[in-house]
Amino acid sequence: MIQPPIQRGKPKLALLLATLGSEPQVVTACLDLLLQQGEQIAQVVICHTAGADQPQSRSEPIARALAALQQEFLSSTAPARFVPIVDEAGQPLTDVDTYPAAQAAFRFLYNQVRLAKQAGFRLHFCIAGGRKTLAIFGMAAAQLLFDEDDRLWHLYSAGEFLESKRLHPVPGDQARLVPIPLILWSQISPALGDFADEEDPYRLAERLNALRLAERIESCRGFVLGALTPAEARAVALLVRHGWSDQEIAAELGLSARTVEMHLRSAYQKAAAHWEMESVNRAQLIALLSLYYAMQIPEKPA
Repeated sequence: MIQPPIQRGKPKLALLLATLGSEPQVVTACLDLLLQQGEQIAQVVICHTAGADQPQSRSEPIARALAALQQEFLSSTAPARFVPIVDEAGQPLTDVDTYPAAQAAFRFLYNQVRLAKQAGFRLHFCIAGGRKTLAIFGMAAAQLLFDEDDRLWHLYSAGEFLESKRLHPVPGDQARLVPIPLILWSQISPALGDFADEEDPYRLAERLNALRLAERIESCRGFVLGALTPAEARAVALLVRHGWSDQEIAAELGLSARTVEMHLRSAYQKAAAHWEMESVNRAQLIALLSLYYAMQIPEKPA
């Protein structure tokens, strides 16, 4: 259980979440570099597959890494918790090499991030350890749940520090944290805050897709009803629904082709402004509005 930080009138304390493979220095070097930046790390949560009680082929190097870290954190100022990645039945995963294991690992990492955020921590998440699959899932969880105060990190190491496998870098070592840029859902859609209690990232993804669909339709509705004149809207509706030429639209509406061309040109300009695009052409306008018109009941043009 992630314990909330005790802080009254102080800056928000941070939690370091890290994935672990066979190299324990990924965790210790990351912690050292964050502390050098002045971060106040209140807790360290280390997520790992396998375990010391499961000495199977891939588990053995991870078990050695766990043992090294458990000994190291006995004297650390930041308390550490070692959390095995478990499946839906609560059984530790020895690897992430099947689809069910991948699903379970994603759910697990997602909920570690979610619980840390709910506890009030500012989060540093290092995804340099373990399978690349875990790094991908960690990035996806961060994109769903992070806010602007959280950071996602990769650890770059090379040279003598990498070869020596020392737990702590010293001045001159080639070891540094590389920030990973993210496009945060919390910035794209403020409504995401309503989903903070969702425990399953797959259900959250479905809800986000539905939300995006609703937002897209509402944006189209605002454009058609708010930006277009009635005459422009009639021409646009026929264009999007049927893909007609200017001449065909003109014949349907009882207008000249020149008038239809003017209506559509105005609609392209307004669409570019509405969706903040450099320009919008005929094909792009159809693509932008096709879903909206597909969900509307056609009316006889006036």
